[in-house]
Amino acid sequence: MRKETFNDEPVPMTPEQKFFFDLRGWILLPSILSDSEIEETKAEVYAGARQSYQGALQNLLDHPAIVGVLNEILSEAPFVQHDDCYGFRCEGSFTTVRPPGWSVSERGDNGLPHVVRPPQQANAMRYQVAGEKIFAGLTRVVWELEEVKAGQGATSFLSGSHKAHFNYGGPDPYRPNIGGSPWEESMREVMDDYSCPPGSVVIFTESLVHAANDWTNSDNPRCAVFNCYNSIWAQWHRLNLSHEIIETMPPKRQSLFRGTWAIGGGPGGNRAYSLDNNTT
Repeated sequence: MRKETFNDEPVPMTPEQKFFFDLRGWILLPSILSDSEIEETKAEVYAGARQSYQGALQNLLDHPAIVGVLNEILSEAPFVQHDDCYGFRCEGSFTTVRPPGWSVSERGDNGLPHVVRPPQQANAMRYQVAGEKIFAGLTRVVWELEEVKAGQGATSFLSGSHKAHFNYGGPDPYRPNIGGSPWEESMREVMDDYSCPPGSVVIFTESLVHAANDWTNSDNPRCAVFNCYNSIWAQWHRLNLSHEIIETMPPKRQSLFRGTWAIGGGPGGNRAYSLDNNTT
């Protein structure tokens, strides 16, 4: 039985989770949401919610199960110890419903394995480890609201590729996908995916080669929420969320959408969201 409530305190990332996140570039946290949370959030997605900023979906933005992980892989110690703001930001969100038979041909990239930027290139989104500290750059959090079965359409990962130092074999070393590589089939053959019950969450660095796949699970659609996070030092997406929605949130949740700067702004630096201090 899942608990019907959860502790508001962030759940720290364990040494085991840190080891496998660094090794593979992704981790799975199974059965995080309660049955009631699953039904409420799933109903909103099926009703047409495209972003997880309103209703019950808003609670996924800073769910305690992910805050501890994001603190570990996106924040630095001086910016974590605040009660009024988070040490990382949210850059975007979308939801997806993929019925049985859904094909990657509905995507513009046809499910081509891709990254935010080629991991072997130096850039602000690149995965790094220094001084026993992970800096995961752009990070994706996927909430699976229906059952997922391995080999039947989940997001797949080329585990370890977030630390690659060599080109994928394609004609353009700056291309953020494996297009044109003669090794594409070989890479697809070793990509990993996962099984999980509804209410689970997958966290991965966008420096990891990953891909969408045909949804062949005939028992249920894929119903998922994809939220994207970054450090307070960098920005990739332009947020398409109105100030009117953000200002209805609790102040600490609002801080997820503050502007991309850290120094100044009073004691402790940039900590409070406002209309004049956002990522839009």
